[in-house]
This record gives sequence, structure tokens and C-alpha cells, in this order.
Amino acid sequence: MSASETSFYVIGGTLRPDALSYVERPADRELFERLIQGEFCYVLTSRQMGKSSLMARTARRLRERAIRAVTLDLTAVGQNLTPEQWHDGLVVNLGHQLKLEDELDEFWLNSTRLSPVHRFFSAIREVVMKRLPEPLVVFVDEIDIVRSLPFSTDEFFAAIRECFNRRSDEPSLSPLTFCLLGMATPSDLIRNARTTPFNIGHRIELTDFTLEEAAPLARGFRVEPELAEELLERMLYWTHGHPYLTQRLCRATAEANDGEQISKLRILNRRGIDRLCEDFFLSNRARERDDNLLFVREWLLRGEANLAGRLSLYDRIRNHETVPDDEANPCVTALGLSGITRVENGCLRVRNRIYERVFDHDWVMANMPVLRASGATAIAVLPFVEASGDPQNEYWTDGLTEELINALGRIKGLSVASRTSSFHEKGSTHSLVRFSPL
Repeated sequence: MSASETSFYVIGGTLRPDALSYVERPADRELFERLIQGEFCYVLTSRQMGKSSLMARTARRLRERAIRAVTLDLTAVGQNLTPEQWHDGLVVNLGHQLKLEDELDEFWLNSTRLSPVHRFFSAIREVVMKRLPEPLVVFVDEIDIVRSLPFSTDEFFAAIRECFNRRSDEPSLSPLTFCLLGMATPSDLIRNARTTPFNIGHRIELTDFTLEEAAPLARGFRVEPELAEELLERMLYWTHGHPYLTQRLCRATAEANDGEQISKLRILNRRGIDRLCEDFFLSNRARERDDNLLFVREWLLRGEANLAGRLSLYDRIRNHETVPDDEANPCVTALGLSGITRVENGCLRVRNRIYERVFDHDWVMANMPVLRASGATAIAVLPFVEASGDPQNEYWTDGLTEELINALGRIKGLSVASRTSSFHEKGSTHSLVRFSPL
């Protein structure tokens, strides 16, 4: 396979605006049209969903329409900085892209009496918008990096909101538009409860690929068009169109169908796609190596606070219970940012079959805080006592005991006392110390 064919699919990272494997989605059209109209926008979603690629492509389209577009990647500015150094880094990047380095540098050095955030936005107002009065779109990418800064950035996002609110009073700000991108929620942008929340702009939803949208990806499979469509359909059966997972399977298929490969390794049917999915995502080795699966796992398990709530809620979603998309619920938000869930008709669903298989019930129970903290390798469930005095209710309490025994029995590495052993103690008045060796 030639270098150009190999690079057709891009696994992680930002696609070039002219990349042949770029998949256009409704977000492309909506973001472009709203920015053209001068609307503030934000694209806030989980990792590896194509945010930066969307930004790069939209910026190029804006420039083709004679609209200036600059991109401020917050990861490139650094983290171990003072507020002044951080804002100065943004000014330097802004000046470089607009070819106003000297003018912005002079303004910055002559405005030391102002706070860093005031100096930054004053530089935009007094230098950029006066020298370049035409429309300007500022993309601020990777905004979630602000969580790692040693100072609060509430004022920075509050100032962006102020630019929006003052456009009606200051005509010079009318051509200025911001677009924020990252793995965050609007409430993450301004955390101080005494400050007005970040409540402006239009949210752009970045959805998974549909089969029709993903059709261009089949060009690199090196098989007949009819078979290529069948293979792509099977990929989406597993990935539900998740950009990273889909691109990775596409590239693996293209490499397997390279003319230099052994014929038996070629991917020529749905079973071949299933085999790739097993090798790249579902096997024990893959679960410990794939970047996306590792990220989802680490995000779900980060911090003990609310961990049991997150895992319990996710398990309910796995069991197809009705769980509404309530953004006020921190557990719902955490699941969404991890990328493990998607919204369907106002309710949460597991995003795809790969996640459902990798993060199954056994995985949930193995990572429940109580079991992890105890370090338990063996456990016994003692029968519940029916305290109402009604013998008919005993059937319900016995059933609950059996269900707990069965559920715990599915946890890898945990030995659970059998039903016979547990019910042998039914009605016993022995002290719990008697069972401590378990």
C-alpha cells in the first residue's frame, strides 16, 4: 500500500481541511452558517469526536469567504504559568496569525497597569478590531486544559461573555465572534457561584457518523463497491459511527486488504470485520492498549467522589432502563464527557456495542468502590429476614438474596458462597464474626 493510501485514514489527531477521509456532518453546516451570521458558538463534547478537525475545516471555509479566522490552542500556551504569562501567550499567538505581532506586543508592554485578562481583551478591542475592522472569528480550542492551570480562568470566559453582551453598545465589537471547543460543559467555564454563569452562544452537537455520511470512508477498502458498503455497515454496527473507532477499523481493513497481505487475512465479509473488532477493541490485550478505551475507563473511574453513583447509573443505562438526559445531574454529565453514552429521544443509551462489551456488568461490579476498597476476594450473602410476619413475603426476600448471589458471582476474581451455604444459615442467630474468615 502506498503512503498516500495508508494516510487516507487518520487515527486520532486533527485531519487536514482537505483530507479525503473527512466526514461531513450536520455540525459542519450549522457551525459555518452560525459563525457567518456572527453568532457565538461552542462545541463541547468528549474526546476523539472530531472537534479540532471540525474547527480546522470551518476556519478554512471562513477564510475562503474573506472572514478572518484565528485558532488559539490552549494546550500550546502551557500550564505551569502565571495569569500574565498565560494571557501573554494568547496575545502572541493572536498576533502571529493576524500579522500584528509588533502592534500587539507594544500594547501589551504599555498596559501593565491592567489585569492580564483586561489587557488581553483590550488588545483585541484597541488593536485588532481597529486595525482589522472586518469580521473576525476566534476559535479557542482544548478549553478543558484550564482545569490544569494553577489559577482560575473564570474571568477569561466571563470576558468572552461580556464581548457578546456589549456588541449592541460597542459597534467595534460587532464583527468579533468566538467559538469555544473542548471536553467540558458550559457550567465548567465559570465555576464561581457568585459570577454569572456562561449562558451565551449556541451549542453545536457533534454526532456520530451515519452510514450515509460515512460512505466516503469505504473508498480505501480495496474491494468492490457493493462489498465495501457491506463492510462499512458492519463497522457501524459495532461503532455506531464513533469517529475514532470507525476510522481505526477502516484503516485496519484497508491494510488487511493490501495486495501484499496473505489472502486468508483479507477482510471480505462481516465475519472479517468482527474479527478486527475483537483484535483491536474487545480482546483483553486491546482493552489495555487502545487509547480511546483507556481514556473512557480513566474518565469514568477518576476520583472516588460520586464513583458509585456514576457506575450505578451507567449500569442502569446498560440494562436499558429509562434514564433522562438531565444535564443538572453530575453523573449524567460525567458519563457524557467520557463518551460512553449518547442521547436518543431525550434518554441516555450506551454509545456503541464496543463500549457495551468492554464496559460490561462484570467491569462495573469489579470497579464499585465498596468492593475495591475492601479488597475482598471472597464474600457470603446471608439470607434477608422477612420482618413483616407475612409468610408470603418470604418468597420476595429469598429471591432478593438469590439475585445478589448471582450478581456478585459474575465478578471476576471474587469467590461467592453458594446458595446452599448461604441458606443453611437462614434464621441463624450467630454473630457475624463467625463468618469473618470468608
